[in-house]
Amino acid sequence: MSIDFHGDILPFHFPTTTLLVDDHEKYLDSMPLLLDPTLRLRSYSSPRRALAELGSHGIRAVPGGGWMYHWKDRSSQTRELVALDIDSIHRVMFDPERFAEVSVVVVDLSMPEMDGIAFCRELANPHIGKILLTGTADDCTAIEAFNAGVIDRFIRKSDPQAIDKLQSGIRALQRRYFERVGGFVAEALALGNVRFLRDKAFQQVFRDLVGDFPAVECYLHVNPTGMLLVDERGRGRFVLVQTDEDLRAHFEIASDLGAPAALLDALREGDRLPWFGAGDGYYREDIREPEATLHPAVTVRGEHWYHLALIDDVSRFQLGKLRSYHDWLGEQDQALGA
Repeated sequence: MSIDFHGDILPFHFPTTTLLVDDHEKYLDSMPLLLDPTLRLRSYSSPRRALAELGSHGIRAVPGGGWMYHWKDRSSQTRELVALDIDSIHRVMFDPERFAEVSVVVVDLSMPEMDGIAFCRELANPHIGKILLTGTADDCTAIEAFNAGVIDRFIRKSDPQAIDKLQSGIRALQRRYFERVGGFVAEALALGNVRFLRDKAFQQVFRDLVGDFPAVECYLHVNPTGMLLVDERGRGRFVLVQTDEDLRAHFEIASDLGAPAALLDALREGDRLPWFGAGDGYYREDIREPEATLHPAVTVRGEHWYHLALIDDVSRFQLGKLRSYHDWLGEQDQALGA
């Protein structure tokens, strides 16, 4: 299932893994047949083993890690500045284990080794969503756990809509996972030059522009600025995003370098955006036929003015080197069948 771009645009998103924990192995075996086949499920009949496996992978508060770095701005033990290495965000797509990140656990309440509530209390990663499967007589216990914040949802196994509720719950909590782990990143970017992530007017135009592309991954990119979208087979599109300030700066650089009038007119009007496919997005004297690089643009008048162009030539991102979600799922299926 492709990304739902309603609401704030996340600075990064990719498919993740859901952990199923239930001591009834027949139930575990049936779940992959009932749920969306594009959901990656990992099943355990032993809750202690599941916890041990989660612990062995450690906690990555931000998938990919290493996006923040610190330096002292003066000789003080308490004063420290923090910066984001935004350039590294899109490089997460080259992490072959990104899809193994566990974002949701679905756990049965009644298990002899450890009950589902105790399991959820033991989870070390606070960002993981927790869905409890219960029997008809367990509502009071589940409600207490929900009110205490131990679980996020509970679903009766006997509910005729249980599978639909489970699937929608997993999808919602997967998105929330990225809202949580990327919360600091999104907040920091909203205060800087990448304000469009939370601009309501921008979000609507962005959805319309990418509506026919089944993206399962997205990553913020800078220099040039925009969002890289990747489908399950590793094919990509790029939404180039330029502000009025970006276009003015580009116009000055291009004018000083003697760029053709057509390129200068496009930068002045904002109705077409240049895409050079390499470098930082700015005009260079060695670019041949720069007029041919111009792409139709849509202007968004929100909290700020933005100009968007849809780019199909994404060769600069070297997507051929990444492991696509489709291929990764196939590898997991082969490993299970081996």
